[in-house]
Amino acid sequence: MSIKKKMKKYICSYYGWISSYGDWDCNDFIIMAYNKKEAIEKADQRLTGALIKGKPYVQLLSTYTAKMKLIPDTKIELTKNK
Repeated sequence: MSIKKKMKKYICSYYGWISSYGDWDCNDFIIMAYNKKEAIEKADQRLTGALIKGKPYVQLLSTYTAKMKLIPDTKIELTKNK
């Protein structure tokens, strides 16, 4: 019997040089990985060559994997209080 692994969503936060506006600031990005070790490795790969201060922080953001259901369009009528 095979166990199906589920991807988890991690967020990587760091303080570094943001070239888009030329200043130091906090920034973050999302990583999809099977575990925290893999997420840290992916974060290190993505930040290779980036100017950062300190060590990036990787944290589990979500393990929610269910698909969202479509909500049918409904007509909402607004009434004014008289």
